[in-house]
Amino acid sequence: MALTEQAPTITGAHALRKARRRFGRVHAPRTDRAGTVVLSALGAYVVSGLVWWGATRPPTSLIGSLHTTAGRSWDATSWNPGWAWVVGAALLVAGIAAARALGPLTASTERAFWLLSTPVDRASMLHPGVVTVFAAGACAGAAGGRLAAFAGTVEQRPPLTACGAVLGLGVAALALLVQARVLPTRTLPVVQILTAALGGAVAAVCATGTVVPVFGTWPPAAVVAPPALAMCCAALLRCGRITAAELNERAEITAAARTSLIGLDPTLVVRVHDAGAWKRVAARRSRALPPGRPRALVRADLLRNLRRPSPFATTAVAVCAAWALGATTQPVVAGWVQLSAVYAATLVFSTGLRDLASKPDLRAMLGAADRDLYRPLMVVPACAAAAVTAVTAPVTGWSPSVSAIVAAGACVAVYRLRTRPATEYDGLVLETAVGQVPLDLIRQWMRGPDSLVAAGLLLALIL
Repeated sequence: MALTEQAPTITGAHALRKARRRFGRVHAPRTDRAGTVVLSALGAYVVSGLVWWGATRPPTSLIGSLHTTAGRSWDATSWNPGWAWVVGAALLVAGIAAARALGPLTASTERAFWLLSTPVDRASMLHPGVVTVFAAGACAGAAGGRLAAFAGTVEQRPPLTACGAVLGLGVAALALLVQARVLPTRTLPVVQILTAALGGAVAAVCATGTVVPVFGTWPPAAVVAPPALAMCCAALLRCGRITAAELNERAEITAAARTSLIGLDPTLVVRVHDAGAWKRVAARRSRALPPGRPRALVRADLLRNLRRPSPFATTAVAVCAAWALGATTQPVVAGWVQLSAVYAATLVFSTGLRDLASKPDLRAMLGAADRDLYRPLMVVPACAAAAVTAVTAPVTGWSPSVSAIVAAGACVAVYRLRTRPATEYDGLVLETAVGQVPLDLIRQWMRGPDSLVAAGLLLALIL
């Protein structure tokens, strides 16, 4: 009877030790290490300065400065502390959206293919990334709690800041549990919708003048901490269930975000995110388009926005923010707030114009001039701008001239921004004593925002 020897199971630590004995340790160049040290020190300095500013600034200084600038008499006791709930709910919804977009745990394509797809101890290799996600969630939550304390003029800032940190930690753990398939995929959207509904209800109550109390004490943070810590422990134990494909699913967004930061062009990460969102929408029943190129383009753009509810949610948030901020500031600031809300609504409804403007081969296939193709795709954004302008008109006192400037300025700014050519980095550069100033790059960036600035100046002259 022949005996066969079974090969020992190679764990992750064993594989790493064998690789180090065979190939040695690879050291980074000294220039890279020096750059890492400098960037780390600069980041620590900036973060510590922000923490010191948030800890020492009085709770009523931010709200009071807006009213002092407005020239209005303002008393801290007349401010509704319930706005802290609204700001906290908005930040929590934004955090869940960011966690859903980023993964939250990702890995590069090379690491997912060469390392994580091999029989190694995946959980031990993912633990540093999980801890990093926890730290990022806690820091973002603490900053959100401090901002909520500013919004509600809460005197006891440490309890609310700690509660925000615990909530941020819980959101990070919840997203990791969803990614590890411990919880169903619909968990995060349900929590996001419930949080948004709660924030909207509190905002409506605050708008009526009813005082909503804020619990600026330690017991709420102590109550929320055990569930958040339990979810963190479960995420650490179950992170090994995350497959290499799931880790690589959001790697494109991370790479696009890095490229957008280096190239100072946020459209790259927006396009990657939209492509992933359309993949999640999946197939839909085909519909016949009406005859005629302009009518077909308008119909296609309308179907594009109806099949994704995110533009409507963004518009609703912008309208609520305009109502909340415009009612408590001076008329000029209220006009700028209305302009920002209308611009945001017009921008999210103009993705069809952006996609067509970025594809010259598709424009050539349609067989018409660029302007003849762009104008029909501005019908839906212009209708959104008109609707938001009419809804937010009470913020500026139902002025027809202000509404016309706001709607026209937003539409012109969005049209110029969406039809902007691809960014060119080899333009005119001005040499100065303090460094180089890319004049041509700044000129390209100002296509679109310049119209928005012009509309803001006109509002300042009228109001």
